[in-house]
Amino acid sequence: MIPAYAYVVLWYVLAAYLFYMAIRESKFFFLLAGFFAFLGTWALVDIFVDVDLMAGVYGWIYRGVAIAVLILCAVKYFRMKKGG
Repeated sequence: MIPAYAYVVLWYVLAAYLFYMAIRESKFFFLLAGFFAFLGTWALVDIFVDVDLMAGVYGWIYRGVAIAVLILCAVKYFRMKKGG
C-alpha cells in the first residue's frame, strides 16, 4: 500500500510543475496548479486530523471542487478545439 505522504508529495510536485508551465506556456495552467495544490493540502490535512476527509460532507466538498475543475477544463478544451 502507498503511504499517505506519497500522495502529498505527488500532488505538490505536479502543482510545482504546472506553475512552471503556467509561467512558460499558458496562464490556464495556474488553475490546474491551484487544483493540484488543493489536492496536496487536502491529503496533508487528512493525514493529521482524525476526521475522514474523503467521506460525508467533506467528501462532497472534495468531489464538488474536482467536478468544477473538470468542467472548467472541458470548457477550455472545447473552446481551444473550436477556435483552432
